[in-house]
Amino acid sequence: MIDKNNMLKKLKSLFIVEEGASITGTETKSDFSSKETDQVSQSNPAEKPITPKVMVGDASPDQKFTDLLLKAIEIQNLEGFDYLEFKNSIQSLTKVIPDESMRFKSAFEMAKTMGLDKAKLIQSGTHYINVLNTENKKFKDALENQKAKQIQGKAEQVAAVEKGISEKHKMIETLKKEIEAGTAQLDQLRNEVNEAVVKIETTNQQFVASFNLVYNQIHEDIEKIKTHV
Repeated sequence: MIDKNNMLKKLKSLFIVEEGASITGTETKSDFSSKETDQVSQSNPAEKPITPKVMVGDASPDQKFTDLLLKAIEIQNLEGFDYLEFKNSIQSLTKVIPDESMRFKSAFEMAKTMGLDKAKLIQSGTHYINVLNTENKKFKDALENQKAKQIQGKAEQVAAVEKGISEKHKMIETLKKEIEAGTAQLDQLRNEVNEAVVKIETTNQQFVASFNLVYNQIHEDIEKIKTHV
């Protein structure tokens, strides 16, 4: 049985998450700030596109998101001997029984003595899949809200400033100082948008990687239960 007093730590060991290990992406991917600034063209700065300063590739699972998902599983842990205890049993047999199929069969025989049958085992595994899907929806909703707050609003500001700069470039030399002030404001806004885009996209990919880490293991175990048990 899994120790209820140390459930989260045990879940980390079950889902290959070492305590204290860094599983974030490279330093380049996780750094949301940049020392570089865009140099706006003096001929027509309004044409400069908004692009991320850092290109985000495939992200690695992020510790905080993995902890969040496992914490949700911990909170929704079913009473009695279920999929989590079954997975724990399989893990404990790894060094004793090298063959995976035999480990599943042996763990299931033990589970049956605890009143667990195949249908209940798969049902409990599916329960944790549903827990993960609920967390996934909550994250996606929050992500869309952050996009609306941090990107869309500033993008509108950028468009307004760009229009103003284009008009100012048509004015006579006496308006040069006003144009320069607008250009500086545009640079600042672009930097803020760039940082927001990269930060949100990196956060999204880290969450997806953490989600897939846990989700795929449960899904694979369910398929193995269907095959081996």
